[in-house]
Amino acid sequence: MIIKAYAKINLGLDVVRKRADVYHDVKMIMQTIDVFDTLDIKLGIENGENIVSLGGLGKISVVCGDENVPCGETNLVCKSAKAFLEYTGKKADISVKIEKNIPVGAGLAGGSTDAAAVLRALNVLLKTDLSDTELMKIAKNIGADVPFCVRGGLQRAQGVGERLTPLAMKKPLYLVAFQPCRGLSTKDVFTALHEDGIRGEDRPDNEAAQRALAAGDVRALGAALGNVLEPVSRRMRPEIDRAIRAIEESGAVGARMTGSGSAVFGVFMHAGACRRAADRLAAAYPTCRMMRTAAHGVVVEEEA
Repeated sequence: MIIKAYAKINLGLDVVRKRADVYHDVKMIMQTIDVFDTLDIKLGIENGENIVSLGGLGKISVVCGDENVPCGETNLVCKSAKAFLEYTGKKADISVKIEKNIPVGAGLAGGSTDAAAVLRALNVLLKTDLSDTELMKIAKNIGADVPFCVRGGLQRAQGVGERLTPLAMKKPLYLVAFQPCRGLSTKDVFTALHEDGIRGEDRPDNEAAQRALAAGDVRALGAALGNVLEPVSRRMRPEIDRAIRAIEESGAVGARMTGSGSAVFGVFMHAGACRRAADRLAAAYPTCRMMRTAAHGVVVEEEA
């Protein structure tokens, strides 16, 4: 199967509390955007590279041309395949080739969406016919963003990110997005957040954002965007602050960091303004591109 695995942005990200496990309770508004990795997923070991044991349930080989992507057992693709086989009781050897377009360590859920793609693919290839509810149950144990990536679109996310509620969007959004600097460790960002604490003015207005999305009021949405991790990440990477200001100066009605960083995005009133901003920003930020919101997290491009 050839699968497109789409990235996400956080239109709103609020941290409620630290849990007893490694996760945090959060309140987020998450949206799929139209930049994607492409995965070629097959049953059987196609080559001898990077073979990882799946605990007696089979083997997996992961190949990726991006040197920043680990192809061993730390890759979420391996964890996803093992979790799926454990849940279903199936055994299989699996080959995965990843064409990476989503930057690493960017807060765009690149690893999580690849993991979601594996769940979707194995559900078809192994003829297990699991429901979305069951896939998301598996996904929760792989990573906090993986349940959202299984479903995609526009969702309110609560708990650790697994409690999803679809939200209404009157019209698609036009955005620019790019990674202005090297990636950030989510663990390091959250550690610094606990040391600093959260100021009330840094919290997003998720309720206002939901109303603006439903009404198609892009300007009101821009005013409601927020991410409590952003001040911490900006201190670690001052380039984030400069990039956000550059997007705002290019005409965005709102600009923020996504996830724990280091990618940033800006929302524009219409396609023309977004295209002109992307052209201007590309001079200083070559990875900047115009994007639109997307409806699905994982899409089957080709099925043999």
